[in-house]
Amino acid sequence: MNFYALKYSLISALIGLTLATTTVQAKGSIGVLGALSESIYRDMETDSRFIPNLSFKGERFYVTFPDVGYHLIPQTKMQALSAGLTYQTAGFDPDDSDNNDIQQLDDRDDSVMAFAKYRLGLFSTKVAQDMSGTHNGYYIRFAIGLPIPNGNWVFIPSISHQYTSRKMSQHLYGVSQAESDRTSGNIAAFNADATSVSSIGLRSIYKLTPNTNIMLAVKHNQYSDNVLDSPIVDQKRSNSIIAGIIYNF
Repeated sequence: MNFYALKYSLISALIGLTLATTTVQAKGSIGVLGALSESIYRDMETDSRFIPNLSFKGERFYVTFPDVGYHLIPQTKMQALSAGLTYQTAGFDPDDSDNNDIQQLDDRDDSVMAFAKYRLGLFSTKVAQDMSGTHNGYYIRFAIGLPIPNGNWVFIPSISHQYTSRKMSQHLYGVSQAESDRTSGNIAAFNADATSVSSIGLRSIYKLTPNTNIMLAVKHNQYSDNVLDSPIVDQKRSNSIIAGIIYNF
């Protein structure tokens, strides 16, 4: 199983949940999510799990996992500007692989990244830089999402594109010489270049009661071709599905 690929998918899903809580003018939410997520890494099985969800939104300060942020200007329907810290999970856990050579590789540590995020209408962008010294890399993400109300339903189709710097890509997909030596050369040492991933998704939110929403999200990720150059990656596409019930307060 791959917990980290799952966390990446949850970030997009929780953005949809934030839109849902805004619909009912809520300050926070609590709920549970069930998720299935594929991995792009070698011999990693589809992960399935239940995960609790907690969020809080004040006038300026907010917590929406994995972000803790502060709105630098008052939010409006047209724009929002915020900055803060985000917890970035790594994309690879060798213990989750069925491959004996993969299991000899190092764990990839999680990182804490500082971010700035700006939304203008339907468009948003987020820039994040590692502050924990884990990989010293960064990413830039662009996204667009269109909420479509239909009775008690809100449908939110979205597309996004993320550029991941060389240093961060090396952390996610690279293999050191020491790691290669532990596999007797069965997995070659590899230095990664910058990578990218494009995603399309659809989130459906149903207002069960004034304070309770049911959410279903599906997402497809397509990584840049050079991701396949990594000896620990065996596909450049992944899919995820997430369902949950959220109580807003």
